[in-house]
Amino acid sequence: MTNEEILEVADDLLKEYSEEDEDGGIWKEYSGTDQEIIHFAQQIHRDTLYEIIHILSNVPNPEANRTAINRITMELD
Repeated sequence: MTNEEILEVADDLLKEYSEEDEDGGIWKEYSGTDQEIIHFAQQIHRDTLYEIIHILSNVPNPEANRTAINRITMELD
């Protein structure tokens, strides 16, 4: 996942607080309950596994990666 995609997930799942500093820069701080933070981490983990499956599926010989794809898919279920 790109940094932008991670920040989009954080915006969707966690509470965001923004402040402007002395130099005019915007600082973002995220907070949430323990459960919201766990959900955030699980979403990042899940999205990363989907990226891995996509990459492994697009190699010249996807059969060589079938075992890895199957293991990742089982983890997602």
